[in-house]
Amino acid sequence: MPENTLPACLNASADAPDWLNEAYVEQMLRCAFKDASIKVRKLDVYYAVPKGNNYASIIFRIGVTYHSQLQYEIARTFIVKGMITEGIAGEKLRQYDVQRKEMDVYQFVIPELKLLMKSIGEPGELYPTALIVDRKREVIVFKDLTPDGYRMVDRTQGMDMVHMKMAIKLMAKMHASSLKMREQQPNIFVPYNTCIVTRETDAFYPMFVHIFNALTDEVGKWGSEWKYYHEKLQQLAPNFVEYSQRVVDNDPASDDLCVFVQGDMWVNNFLYKYDGQGNPIDAVLLDFQYCTYGTPMIDFCYLYYTSARDDIRQNCFDELLQYYYYQLVDYARRLQYWARLPTLYQFLQQTQRKMFYAVYSTFIALPVQMNDNTADADFEALMCNDERAQSFKRMIVANDKYQTILRGLLPQFDRKGLLDKLD
Repeated sequence: MPENTLPACLNASADAPDWLNEAYVEQMLRCAFKDASIKVRKLDVYYAVPKGNNYASIIFRIGVTYHSQLQYEIARTFIVKGMITEGIAGEKLRQYDVQRKEMDVYQFVIPELKLLMKSIGEPGELYPTALIVDRKREVIVFKDLTPDGYRMVDRTQGMDMVHMKMAIKLMAKMHASSLKMREQQPNIFVPYNTCIVTRETDAFYPMFVHIFNALTDEVGKWGSEWKYYHEKLQQLAPNFVEYSQRVVDNDPASDDLCVFVQGDMWVNNFLYKYDGQGNPIDAVLLDFQYCTYGTPMIDFCYLYYTSARDDIRQNCFDELLQYYYYQLVDYARRLQYWARLPTLYQFLQQTQRKMFYAVYSTFIALPVQMNDNTADADFEALMCNDERAQSFKRMIVANDKYQTILRGLLPQFDRKGLLDKLD
């Protein structure tokens, strides 16, 4: 099920920042490999992610030919990830502090998560290796996993059950490791408090409201048999953002399970490695710009409702949620985390209080991620409300495949009371 594409090879030299040159890369390699004799002979800069696949970052793949006293000439590729700094995108993303958070995560959190899994004999990459965290230029340089055989799943097809369970198992590893980390370092996750939905800033509220309104208008065109749901959505509109925020609120007085949450867990933030028969054998989780500390339902609902194949999305929620729970408990105990964990019954009760994230993930994230017309796909099209931006949002919610999914999920959400006024 790997996406049948090679790494993006469109030359990006014209758009690359001036500092991303041979001198910078040479110094980066010397620092990363602790070898002052490295000399760069050739540097090529390519786009690593096609337009429309990433709204918050600038990601390049660099091809480097170099040699040193210890090595003959070698050609390798690396990933250089930075943040959009200009225009509306730069202004909004600064309010989420995405680049500082991600640099901190790769420098201070990811190495600890990897060590914990290594301590119990868990193999695999788990997360990309950051070779350099450059705070001056606000970029992170990663080892490129593509030559090792890692690929994305086709986002337009979604994950089958094998890929979903591998993703959920990796999620459980991260969440369980974070329990142990917080036991050892109680304040380790205090700096991570701005998920995509947050009370810390209202920078993304226009996007939430505009997409929700476009979706409501679209349902209103479906005919008389959908009038009931159209009216439900109209009544939900004034409270939609508030109900989404309640999911990320942590109650210090409750016993609800809280973990380190990646916050943007969807199909494009996983890489899979495959054996000779095309079966996935390893998974890697990317992108920690919207990480936070909170309910695991932020990650679980987001992954399930944005990234599962539709037959799974419609039918397998309870099965996969229980799979997650047992994986989480197993890894927590293997890591010798002996603090109290909820029973399955208690955990399911907790998840019911956070289920509105299923609605948010389906209404806001999913249509954006399913968009296959990338010509007008950029951050301003999501945030603004001019005619071009309105047209883009109408287009993504009118996607035929998305509407089929929505028709299946609206009755489910209604039966669970998720379209009604909450207490």
